[in-house]
Amino acid sequence: MVPSRSAFITGFRINKYARLNCRLHSSSTMSVHSIAKTGFNTGNELYDRARPSYQPLVLSHIRNALNTAPPFNIAEIGVGTGIFTRALLAHPEWSSAFKQLKAVEPSEGMREVFSKTVSDEQGRVSITEGTFQETHIEDGWADLVVVAQAFHWCPDFGGASEEFGRILKPGGVLALIWNLEDRDTARWVAQVRDRIERHEQGSPQYRLGLWRKAFDTPEYQKAFEPPQEQYWSFPLPATQQIVVDRACSKSYMAILPEDEILKVKEDLAAVVNRGDDKVWIDEKEGIFEYPYQTVVVISRKKGDRVRRARSPLCPQPPPPPPVQAFSSGLLSSRLKPLSITQMAPKPASTAGKAPASTAGKAPAKTEGAKAGKKTATKKSSAPAADGEKKKRKKSRKETYSSYIYKVLKQVHPDTGISNKAMSILNSFVNDIFERIASEASKLAQYSKKSTISSREIQTSVRLILPGELAKHAISEGTKSVTKFSSATATK
Repeated sequence: MVPSRSAFITGFRINKYARLNCRLHSSSTMSVHSIAKTGFNTGNELYDRARPSYQPLVLSHIRNALNTAPPFNIAEIGVGTGIFTRALLAHPEWSSAFKQLKAVEPSEGMREVFSKTVSDEQGRVSITEGTFQETHIEDGWADLVVVAQAFHWCPDFGGASEEFGRILKPGGVLALIWNLEDRDTARWVAQVRDRIERHEQGSPQYRLGLWRKAFDTPEYQKAFEPPQEQYWSFPLPATQQIVVDRACSKSYMAILPEDEILKVKEDLAAVVNRGDDKVWIDEKEGIFEYPYQTVVVISRKKGDRVRRARSPLCPQPPPPPPVQAFSSGLLSSRLKPLSITQMAPKPASTAGKAPASTAGKAPAKTEGAKAGKKTATKKSSAPAADGEKKKRKKSRKETYSSYIYKVLKQVHPDTGISNKAMSILNSFVNDIFERIASEASKLAQYSKKSTISSREIQTSVRLILPGELAKHAISEGTKSVTKFSSATATK
């Protein structure tokens, strides 16, 4: 399902990059948008503190879009204070996967904050002045060009498309990314957006969709294949202060008179306190869900490209991304599956086969079966320790198999499961575990705790899983896991 029109009229947050309207050389007639020029002259620390980072699975999606093996050369245009850059450096699939990252940013103030907050011990990251149309990067250097929270400010889509095509290698990837407040999920978010959007003063925000004109330009169509869009929906933990600070970090908010800013802050506080459709994470601590969407647009440069072995971190090519949003907070697409070896061993059964215990009729004894029994008797003379080890291993596999089949049989009694289906199931479960652990870690850090407690786990489950499923997981999960673990231990 393609997000509704109102879903496009959300978030439109990242106004810092209006600075990119300007070419940095005196020969250019381009000028910085007046709102951005004034709004981002100061207050960059607030921007860096208030704006959210990027979800790990979104970064995995971009990583999977690259068809060649690392190390990669990355050009990030409009880096601002380095929020996306830091997320890339911290991501396990990216931290060791790139050779160089050349950051381009026209604002001196933003570059100063970037230099303070972005650190790479290997010295692979550099930052210079530049714009969409003039990156000052050599021809055919980049495997990936990234523009995070900025492209809607581009003053010349044709010129930018030509520049991106120039610096990308054949088959290289252009990734446009936006984090957006999701006004369709909660009324209070829509009310916050309505209150601040009246001050936009005609600036080219994401919600207007003007940036889509880039794909119709001759320069884009000459250099790139058709774009592919992907959407993710997720909640972020927030407080009233976070909501107010994030709103005040907009460029058009920063240029308001002080008395008007105070009035906006009061109105926003009233909206949050009223809390229409607000979902609490920890009401005592004042922490609630802030619904968000992330939009990623992937474009590939035309031309031959060498398909080399993928990184061990990305062993499988990505599936074609469906253009849809997922309700209830789960991700809309299957991204790179984690290694199945991280889960319990999957059963050795093949497609359509159920475990022996579910067979309706036991097979008659044959000579082959008798021979197998004799062979097993001979093997029993092996060292006791080795035999006990194999027995334990077999017990674990059969227990896991039986557990999976038990769940499946409750849903569809006559259906088995193939190895491929089991792999997909493992990948999905791994993904859920990873997201819950990640959210629990963030909550523990937010509360300044050194240890993740059951409270953080339960809160994370509420964030990741849909309502009824979350309630069931919290009330029954511990009991089920304990029962399953006990059964495994007694085998």
